[in-house]
Amino acid sequence: VLLAIGRDACTRKIGLDKVGVKINEKTGKIPVNDEEQTNVPYIYAVGDILQDKLELTPLAIQAGRLLVQRLYAGATSKCDYVNVPTTVFTPLEYGACGYSEEAAVEKFGEENIEVYHSHFWPLEWTVPSRDNNKCYAKIICNIQDN
Repeated sequence: VLLAIGRDACTRKIGLDKVGVKINEKTGKIPVNDEEQTNVPYIYAVGDILQDKLELTPLAIQAGRLLVQRLYAGATSKCDYVNVPTTVFTPLEYGACGYSEEAAVEKFGEENIEVYHSHFWPLEWTVPSRDNNKCYAKIICNIQDN
């Protein structure tokens, strides 16, 4: 564990129960559909309070912009919560984009998933002659989607 401090959604004391918006009792997060709409028509939510969505500031900003464009400008674009590049800047750097292997198997079926593993040295490490540290890449492919 690098550092696991968690986040709390401050939704329990803002009166959502009075208008009928459902929240996850355990986490305080709000379930929404693919257009960020809650169970109550005309009430939407974006950002870190969304249940089962990434908690990233740039993603929340983009989701808010897209929601406003759909509500007031006739746009139809929805926020993509899956194909979002993210990284952790620690001594052991980590980056990800797309489905985890577990989520891909759950969504597409194990028979439709191929997983590739690779080790490599990044080009930026060749000039400073860094130690023989290797990078690891894992690529998860849906074979039904080419």
